[in-house]
Amino acid sequence: MSGTTTSPKVGYGSTRSELHATGDRAADRRFRRRYPGITLALDTHDRFVDLLEQRVDLAIRIGDLEDSSLHRAHPGHSPLRLLASPAYLERRGTPQQVASLADHDLLGFNQLDHLNRWPLRDAHGEPLLITPTLSASSGSTLLSLALAGEGIVCLADYMTLQPRQRGELVEVLAAATERQTQRVSAVYYQQSALTRRARAFMDFLAERLPSSHLEA
Repeated sequence: MSGTTTSPKVGYGSTRSELHATGDRAADRRFRRRYPGITLALDTHDRFVDLLEQRVDLAIRIGDLEDSSLHRAHPGHSPLRLLASPAYLERRGTPQQVASLADHDLLGFNQLDHLNRWPLRDAHGEPLLITPTLSASSGSTLLSLALAGEGIVCLADYMTLQPRQRGELVEVLAAATERQTQRVSAVYYQQSALTRRARAFMDFLAERLPSSHLEA
């Protein structure tokens, strides 16, 4: 959300408020239909953005927050699961045990190693930290790679609900997967006034996400 616009109005005549948010691009169309007076500019990646430097008013953050200057609105937690496309599993076979992942293409992150810790246990009973065969900087890119049959990925439900419902991705090693969730939060700087357009977007996310993607 950019602070360059002067009008706080939402959906009034020709008044246009520009909203720059880092988060879920899938919500773009639904939000614009509800608030036609707001122009959304969505920036999706998995590096931490300096909200002030990048003039971002509201960001969707995954995991715990280390920046004490941020105020957090907490929509919920999203479970993690391993997924692959049916085409990939047909071509490479379905792993039946954790050790079998060594023979598969694993999709992971290239900037945030803690996101490559999957909800599985290795042979020593330790949390499994994978070395990706193919890595990317964003969860949305990894999702696209998984859908294209490039390997097995571990992502949170809020990103993968629709592909799973359509059968485009299926769960892998479900019995071995431990119950782990990622915290999903909408954040902004405590010293910044939350604009009406930002509040509208945050309320929209809080309304949409818990019922279909998140747990309290």
